[in-house]
Amino acid sequence: MRAGSIIRLFQAGLVAACAQLMAVAMAALLVFLVTRSGLIAPTLAEICPNAESLPASVSPLLTWIYLLTAIGIALTSNHFVDFTAAHIRRASRLMQPAEPDHASKALLVQLWLAAIGFAILTLRSPPHAWIEVGRYYEGACAASIAWSGGMSIGLACFGANAHAARKAF
Repeated sequence: MRAGSIIRLFQAGLVAACAQLMAVAMAALLVFLVTRSGLIAPTLAEICPNAESLPASVSPLLTWIYLLTAIGIALTSNHFVDFTAAHIRRASRLMQPAEPDHASKALLVQLWLAAIGFAILTLRSPPHAWIEVGRYYEGACAASIAWSGGMSIGLACFGANAHAARKAF
C-alpha cells in the first residue's frame, strides 16, 4: 500500500487536527487577551496562579474550551469525512469480502477508544516530567496549557477518523 493510500484513510483526522490546532491557538490567544484586559479576571495570575506549585494550574476554562471544540470538530460532517469514509469502506471490503464491514467496525472501536483516551488526557494534569521541562524553560504554565491543547488535537484527529469509520458501513 502506498503512502498516499494510507493518508486517504486518515485524511479526515488530519484535517480535524489542523482545525483543532487553529482553534487551540485562537482560544488561548482570546482567553489571554480577555484576561489581560480585565474582563474575566483582574490579572493573568488567575489562569496560572502559581506555576511553581501544582501542575493543575491550567485554566479550567481553557481546558473545557479545548475539549468542547475538539468534540465539535470530530463530530462535524464534511466532505473530508465522506471522502475518508469511502476509502475506509473500500479498504474494509477489500480486506474481507465475506464480511465487508468487519474491518471498519474494528477500526471504529479502536479509534473511539483512542479518542476517549485523549478526552480523558485533555482534562487531566500533565505528567510531572512535562511540567519539569516547562519549568526548565521557565514556562510551567505554558507547558500545562500546551498539554491540554495537544491532547485535544489528538481527540479531534481520532474522533474525526472514528466518525468517518462509522459512516463507512
